[in-house]
Amino acid sequence: MKRFFVLLIVFIGCSTLENSNQNYPKISQEKFLEKPFGFEENIKNFSSQAQPKFKTQKLLRKNTHYPEKTDTIYRFHYRKSEVFFYKTHTGKEFLLAGKVLNNQIELVNGIKVGIPKSAFTNRFSDNLNFKGDSLQLIGEGTKYTFIFKKDKLYRINIDNYFD
Repeated sequence: MKRFFVLLIVFIGCSTLENSNQNYPKISQEKFLEKPFGFEENIKNFSSQAQPKFKTQKLLRKNTHYPEKTDTIYRFHYRKSEVFFYKTHTGKEFLLAGKVLNNQIELVNGIKVGIPKSAFTNRFSDNLNFKGDSLQLIGEGTKYTFIFKKDKLYRINIDNYFD
């Protein structure tokens, strides 16, 4: 019986190592920021393609420029993680903000919470400019902040801005 458990533990350990050692092609920061989730960021795609399945909550908001119009904020949440989309009264959609704290949510190139800092760095083709235990990737209207604790990715913050 003890041998069975030892073999089981060895098997599980090997399969975990195999998954973490998977080779990913290196991508540029710019390429990452084009489609961080691996698909076009809109409400339809996010609700149908994102894994794990998120719960959705709709929040109504009066438009700042046109108070008689109502916009909608969509909150996708899974455990401690959440992603917000803003949909205007004209139908335009924007990824507004988010925080990722669960390792079940995977971005392109296998980037997810819990990945070692060295593996994270190896997923990019260009030099990453870390400031302490965090890294910001900034693109046109978007900012992804990766926060590390004990050399593992702990949290991903998403901040988008528009007018």
